[in-house]
Amino acid sequence: MKNTLTLLIVLVSTLSFGQKIEEEKLWRTKGVYDSLGNFIERAKIQSFLFSSKSDQFFRLRTQDRLNMETGETKVFVYRDTLNLKSSDSNTYQLSDKETLTLHSRDSLTIQYNGYTLPYVKLDLQSNKIDLEKLKSTLQEEPLIESVEGIKEYQFTYQKNGLVKVKPLERDSEWESEYKIIDFNGFIIIQGIVSAPKLITKLEKGKISFMEIDYRFENKNGELNKSY
Repeated sequence: MKNTLTLLIVLVSTLSFGQKIEEEKLWRTKGVYDSLGNFIERAKIQSFLFSSKSDQFFRLRTQDRLNMETGETKVFVYRDTLNLKSSDSNTYQLSDKETLTLHSRDSLTIQYNGYTLPYVKLDLQSNKIDLEKLKSTLQEEPLIESVEGIKEYQFTYQKNGLVKVKPLERDSEWESEYKIIDFNGFIIIQGIVSAPKLITKLEKGKISFMEIDYRFENKNGELNKSY
């Protein structure tokens, strides 16, 4: 994936003066690149932006950690606000070490300490998922995950904030933490070492989602009752 960042920027966007930001839109990161444009596979960055105003983003970042001594897993959620002060170009200084560059209406990059994080805008609207109904469906009984028609895991989401994960083809099971995140009307389920699930639709006995991984293209999936 060497120099993918350079190609992404050249193909997807061309700098133009005075680029406007569409409000109330969700953006996703496409990974982390070093100063030479090389993709960093082990960076494990899961991050979203929400354009609250034409000159402001809310940022969501998640990180998971495993305690090697106890085996305990934790999901950490970080939120902050990025204010774009007026500039003569499409590059904005966010802090002493962080800058944001708008490349087009649906492409931007954030540079931090020599690393570059590209973001792209998702063509989605906040669908106002009922959070309590989602929790009720999610935590009612075991659910089978299907991603692009492939079924590999059964998930049992518990009210204590832990989820039991069971491979369908193996006699094993493990438990780890998960969080349900309301990010300005977009509902995201984040577990340990798994791609965030952006909830797109809630029906009786079925949860539709978009699996968003910084390493891959978006995939559509479902969580269905196991019977």
